[in-house]
Amino acid sequence: MARLPVSVCMIAKNEEQYIEQCLRKLLRYDMEIVVVDTGSTDRTKEIAEKYTDKLFDFVWCDDFSAARNFAVSKASNNWILILDCDEYVQEIDVAKLRTCMQKYPKNVGVVEIRNVYTTVEGGASKESIQLDEVPRFYNRNYYEYRFRIHEQITPKKSDNYDEMILETFHLPIVVKHYGYDIPKQEMIRKQERNLNLLLKSIGETEGMDDYIYFQIGQSYNVLGNYEKAIEAYDMCLEINRNPEKKFLSICLESYADCLIKVEDPGNAYRLLDMNREYLKTTKLRYLFGKAAQMCRDYETAIGFLTGITDAADFEQLGENVFDTYARIFAIYSETGQADGFEVYQSKLAEFGRLHGKQITFAGKEA
Repeated sequence: MARLPVSVCMIAKNEEQYIEQCLRKLLRYDMEIVVVDTGSTDRTKEIAEKYTDKLFDFVWCDDFSAARNFAVSKASNNWILILDCDEYVQEIDVAKLRTCMQKYPKNVGVVEIRNVYTTVEGGASKESIQLDEVPRFYNRNYYEYRFRIHEQITPKKSDNYDEMILETFHLPIVVKHYGYDIPKQEMIRKQERNLNLLLKSIGETEGMDDYIYFQIGQSYNVLGNYEKAIEAYDMCLEINRNPEKKFLSICLESYADCLIKVEDPGNAYRLLDMNREYLKTTKLRYLFGKAAQMCRDYETAIGFLTGITDAADFEQLGENVFDTYARIFAIYSETGQADGFEVYQSKLAEFGRLHGKQITFAGKEA
């Protein structure tokens, strides 16, 4: 069978911890690999040379899109798959990928990313996965990267970001990502770097500041500066004029979550109540139910919280699964609804047994 006409393009700096496994797992798919180094001082380039003859240097200029686009310019193929060094391809259905390339020649492929987090349950470390879908596959004749940081695939000929809603298709590729599973101090340094670049980006490209403010909020959120995060999320929603942008749902989630963290559930409730038509994700519905319960609107809280317990992705809420059960149990307990009380007492007890938690009811262990 002919070689897959796809170039995998990567940028790297001091990635010796991850890059070898990343490149090794690509070999079986026989795709061209392009690696652009932005100033490594470790063995990154030495390792990359074992897997590709397309290794280039790029003088770092505080612009991830510039580095991405440079890497793409060195590719031999028009179809581009973007990977980071701390990501490993778990699976590619090559036959389906070829079909997608023929069927969607001008669309962008969305990859399933499995973000890895290490959690501790019952004193033992456990690998947890949070799923994400990210645009990573495109034909370079029609698209390029923009944004100095948190770079995005955008149509080449469009200068209006409000018109850049991508036509996408699901890519038959699964990727595992380890970049979030890092020590706290390393994450702080990373977010401080990101924040510096984001603040420089405000006003650089017309129509894009809503996305920039969203990402500023995300960095402040990770750094624990919730008040600053709230200000940034508020600016994002204030200047946005296109509710179809995918990141706005995440902005609502993060905004409401930060308001709750600073003990302002009333404003979280009002924010989500005004945007009920956008409460389509399990996380958003959980947050609205949580805010409603904290504001003693028990009817709304019960409706949203019990509603998400049957959602296919409910378990992906992690620790918030327990919180959901606990809030429902508390409402039934406070309002004297015996049937619901017993059902969710049982669910809490079962959750505790499965996850090594000690749970007490009226002073007795479950």
